[in-house]
Amino acid sequence: MSHPCCTSVALPFPLSAGAARQPVASFVDGNPLADDWLLDLEVPGDVIITWSGTLASTLFGDDPRTWMRAGHDAFRAYCDSAAPTLVAQERRIAFRAHARHVLSDVQGCLNFLRMREGQPFDLAFAPADLLTPDMLPNAEDHLTRAFEALGSRAKVVLLHDALPSDGDDGELPILPVPLGRGVLPGDVLRRLVAEFVPASTPILLLPEGPAAQIEWLRQPVAPVVPPKG
Repeated sequence: MSHPCCTSVALPFPLSAGAARQPVASFVDGNPLADDWLLDLEVPGDVIITWSGTLASTLFGDDPRTWMRAGHDAFRAYCDSAAPTLVAQERRIAFRAHARHVLSDVQGCLNFLRMREGQPFDLAFAPADLLTPDMLPNAEDHLTRAFEALGSRAKVVLLHDALPSDGDDGELPILPVPLGRGVLPGDVLRRLVAEFVPASTPILLLPEGPAAQIEWLRQPVAPVVPPKG
């Protein structure tokens, strides 16, 4: 094949013979706003997860046009053109927001969900992907706002930790790492998941050591002590 049907597949954990035949979702990487991007609708699972895209020359390039009218027009045109085929094939796309892409922040995601209500589009909520390196010192505030607004509205939640990157422009500004191996506040993440993510919403983890990540996620949450006075 000249183009793979998907990049990776999310499976239930722990795996069993029955569960392994029923993928939760398929990931299709690449840039939906690029001229040569293709999407095969015959991918496994009920959810197709892909990025919202960028006008940069690389997938994670920092191009201001992406967040301006040109980027939003390109994304709108893609959704308008894809919707009839998705409806006809009874498939849906869950766009994964990222700070470098068209869907880059909480308000943009809310606007998208409101404008596309009733259409074959969902949100794949990856809270750490909405952060930038300068937001990490106040990560608790940013994560709280994101979970409050999007935790109950997402089709799936992609949960991972984060480390700042020293890579060049065009590379990920924040690296996704398994839960417990990054700089995000663990108690905050656990509390926000318990409070704002419905039990019926699938939570997808990075593939490195899922059992350890689940154990980390199930640790008791420290009580929140209100300030005195």
